[in-house]
Amino acid sequence: MEKLIDMHMHTNYSDGELSPDELIRLAIERNVGVMAITDHDTLRGIKSVDKSKYPEIKIINGIELSAKVDKGQLHILGYGMDLENVSLNRKMSELRTNSINSVITVYAQIKKDYGIRFNYDDLVSLFTANHNLGRPDLAKLCIKYGFATTVQEAFDKYLIPAYEKNSGYSKGLPYSECIELIKNSGGIPVLAHPKSLKLEEKDFLSLLKSMMECGLKGIEVYHSTHSKEEMEYYLKIADEYGLLVSAGSDYHGKLVKPDIEVGTGKNNNIKIKKLSLVDRLNQS
Repeated sequence: MEKLIDMHMHTNYSDGELSPDELIRLAIERNVGVMAITDHDTLRGIKSVDKSKYPEIKIINGIELSAKVDKGQLHILGYGMDLENVSLNRKMSELRTNSINSVITVYAQIKKDYGIRFNYDDLVSLFTANHNLGRPDLAKLCIKYGFATTVQEAFDKYLIPAYEKNSGYSKGLPYSECIELIKNSGGIPVLAHPKSLKLEEKDFLSLLKSMMECGLKGIEVYHSTHSKEEMEYYLKIADEYGLLVSAGSDYHGKLVKPDIEVGTGKNNNIKIKKLSLVDRLNQS
């Protein structure tokens, strides 16, 4: 059976649930032959992997960087970077500090607005955790304490309103800096799940051209949240603009994104066996 490709997955070093080794074993079990670990704003997960333990799967160095944007979400994926690049590692250390400050700010807001409090031991565990913190960490504690039954409910009821009240703390780098960091460490920058930008076509194409001028090389055409029609549209854009094509489930685990599976996405909406992005990475 021909192997699948999944270039977008998260471990417990960012907001996923599985360790890097657990995720790799799951990918092998799900017939994935090429995978990328793309944790948010950190290289610590992929750095912990001994690739020689897994000869049956090709594991690509990856990352997903958050970029500042007025609305929606703008994420830039990076592939094939040098994991020891000094500038990239320095920036990751800075982003880790920023993520802690952002979570402290949101926690203070939900405590003030909704009387949500977590005990001291849980807060110590949270802020000394071995991963970049994010709102999903607070969502899991909301579930533990009975304030919500799902991650989505915690976001809708508490975390999104609290975050919006503190938009000055909005995380993310300028997209030009995200692209530059990836390029300068020998990587290939790719626009993640373009649907999440929530832009009209004209504004989307204008932004895309600006990012290409900064060195963007690819677009994530196939993603769990994209409909068949959207995938066809983004494929057409990739062809028209000469962009590399990528595909990823954006797997996080059963708690954070319960309807998404490694390799096949949402309701089997992605089953990709060949990608121009992987072809390019194989050449380098």
